[in-house]
Amino acid sequence: MIKTDVSLFNPDRVCDSGQIFRMYREEGAPSVFLVYSGNRRLVITREGEDVFFHCDDDEYEGYWKHYLDMDRDYEAFEKNLDKKDSFLMNACKAGKGLRILNQDLFEMIISFIISQQKQIPSIRKCVEALCERFGEKHEITGRETGGNGQIIVGAGRETVKEKGIPGEAGREKRIWYGFPSPQSIASGGEEGLKGLSLGYRERYVYETSCRYIEVEKELKEAVRKKDYKTAKEMLLSMTGIGEKVADCIMLFACGDLDAFPVDTHIISILEREYPGKTTIVEKLTPAQARARAREIFGRYKGFSGLVQQWIFAYEIRPKE
Repeated sequence: MIKTDVSLFNPDRVCDSGQIFRMYREEGAPSVFLVYSGNRRLVITREGEDVFFHCDDDEYEGYWKHYLDMDRDYEAFEKNLDKKDSFLMNACKAGKGLRILNQDLFEMIISFIISQQKQIPSIRKCVEALCERFGEKHEITGRETGGNGQIIVGAGRETVKEKGIPGEAGREKRIWYGFPSPQSIASGGEEGLKGLSLGYRERYVYETSCRYIEVEKELKEAVRKKDYKTAKEMLLSMTGIGEKVADCIMLFACGDLDAFPVDTHIISILEREYPGKTTIVEKLTPAQARARAREIFGRYKGFSGLVQQWIFAYEIRPKE
């Protein structure tokens, strides 16, 4: 088990940030979080200011440390903010402990295609349904507890009873599913996606899964070389991926910390907090908003995407 501080990793901030759709708070236990990545699973617990990652040292160093972005110095970014920008400074303060996760490329492509025109609870349900139909099945038997001993039930999983041998009680079997491979999704055809509440996104998910199989090596090589221009162009050529979705994928899966996704929340912030030279708030188109964002936040070279996450999370926070 790995211990850190909530100021370095705040699971509440990360869970609500809109960047991950397979991270769950446990019902009835707000200090317990479950994170799923591919065919991996991590339990995170928070006890006051202490945060615990429930995995061994090898698994943490080999996978979760990078995934959770724990080896990056966020305080160095904070020191370079414009202290005169009160909105951004307040957003940064409120977002303490928010980190940009390094998520799986294909998982982000499909998840953000699904995310279009949907609310987060609906997105989560669609993603889990996709995983259950096409992903690898995993089982957890027996009781599982968090850092303070409470029993973890298992969000995003089903609980069933196995039949025991004659004369013995059945044991509880908890099940979860990994994120499917592009081959698994493609093998089912477009018809295989029926009944998952994807609507018009069925075609997007199917065609992009097929396309990803063809270009995976080339796309990952562009990402490895930090050739973000080429990587984004490849993403934009895929069915169902526009500028906003491409920027989300670039930021949350490709390591491009200058990717700056623009959605309705960001447009509202730009119109309200950064109206430009006029006091009249103009209605910005997405293209105008992207240009305005580059103009305002381009000074934060190397971490403008983190700035986006701070102001986004601040915008959607529960208002007091």
